[in-house]
Amino acid sequence: MRMSAGTLGRLLRCTSGMAALEFVFIAPALLLLAFGIIIYSIYFSAMIGVSQAASEGARAAVAGLSTSERTSLAQARAAAVMKNYSAILGGGSDPVISAGADGTGVFKVQVSYDMSKSPIMRYGNMVPLPSPNLTASASVTNGGY
Repeated sequence: MRMSAGTLGRLLRCTSGMAALEFVFIAPALLLLAFGIIIYSIYFSAMIGVSQAASEGARAAVAGLSTSERTSLAQARAAAVMKNYSAILGGGSDPVISAGADGTGVFKVQVSYDMSKSPIMRYGNMVPLPSPNLTASASVTNGGY
């Protein structure tokens, strides 16, 4: 069975279904873009949470009179802030909070969190993912002149 020139010409000029064909080519890229935006927004929110926990811990340490009191105040405040961010962080692991004197007259608070067990790190591998280890630190002076 052979196609006539008129039938072939009609098929080449036919545009019905072109929107569906264009959607098939464009949809995967748009879905990857949307998922990438969602995944990275959660990641950056978690990074802001870790940074805020370190800053709040350092602010709380200013109220302490001794190094041990500063350490306990800083760790308690940083842990409280990290608890508030637990929904974004996805649970899985506990933050590592270290606080102590760092040199002469400086007190440093460092907060680390491993997001490798977070849902975005487990199921978001369709886009390039950043490092799952989040770390932030903040330093304050001990006061005085």
